[in-house]
Amino acid sequence: MGTREYLMPFVEVGRALSDQVDGYSVMHLIARRITETVGLKGSFIKMKRPNERNLELLGSFGLSEQFLLSEPNLLPGSLFFELPAETRVISDVKGVENLPEGKSLITADIQSLAVVPVEMERDVVAMVALFAGAPGDFDKTDLSFAAALAGEGVMAFHWKRIMETCISRERQYLKSFQDISEAVNSSLNVNKVMELAVTSVTEVMGVMGCAVRLLDPKTQQLYLARSHGIRKEFLEKGPVDAQLSMSENLAGKVVIVDDVFTDPRLQYRTAVVEEGIRKILSVPMEVRGKVIGVMRVVAGDRPSFTAEEVSFATAVAHQCAMALENARMYQRLKYEYQQLLVDFGYDGSSQ
Repeated sequence: MGTREYLMPFVEVGRALSDQVDGYSVMHLIARRITETVGLKGSFIKMKRPNERNLELLGSFGLSEQFLLSEPNLLPGSLFFELPAETRVISDVKGVENLPEGKSLITADIQSLAVVPVEMERDVVAMVALFAGAPGDFDKTDLSFAAALAGEGVMAFHWKRIMETCISRERQYLKSFQDISEAVNSSLNVNKVMELAVTSVTEVMGVMGCAVRLLDPKTQQLYLARSHGIRKEFLEKGPVDAQLSMSENLAGKVVIVDDVFTDPRLQYRTAVVEEGIRKILSVPMEVRGKVIGVMRVVAGDRPSFTAEEVSFATAVAHQCAMALENARMYQRLKYEYQQLLVDFGYDGSSQ
């Protein structure tokens, strides 16, 4: 088969991607061009769903809905319902015993097939399946072509989903921040604000838990004010000394612990490890340049905290600090007002 016959599908798909054609339409186009170029009965492309086991059908051509929508076969050796670690070719379907999808293949008049993994950054994220109506092997060049063309669409799909996830997360950050800001501006109930803060941080960031600790300037201890998602037994493990537990917070610096096993800034390393905590984000709570407490986010095994997550936690910690300051100012003004009334001899009567 000539080079031009392989090249033209890439040109056509590239044009569709440049024109921002709907993603599923592009994937159907890719499946059609693979089928036509290689001379197959049909093909489909499936991709791993985020945080799910089932594969999503992105595009297909030449295959019946009954075949495409058949129930997942999760038996060992399943061909179409789990991503393949490597290319697998079956040159004669009828010659393979105990093939999980054998019956549906014969019903669809498919006699040979190949499943090819599609990789991104050395990770298999999708697959392209090729079906022929006659027994026979598949040319290696055809398999490489199918994987490369499917990869064009899968990459676009992958990055689009990442972008959509980022936008969705940003919206969650903004909504939570707005809710907390409204609580700060409309209420002097500091407990309500802190409860909303630790709950929002835990849920939006998808971490184990979050806690707010307030600094006692005399003892230099951090006293628990509010927490969410963290066991009471762990929180009561012992007094938390601001000088021994991520002391950089006292200088107004954000502390990120990426490895609790080796980081020297932990006061209770054994308890942290036994709790299943693997990463910690500790943000200072400041008012007019003075640290009055910390917000600590704890997580299990996960990637390092992103810049967006740090910014979100820092903004929420600032809101908590503002809520505390507003409450203190209110109490101080209330006291001064009452003292002023006493000085003027007001006894509470209306006469």
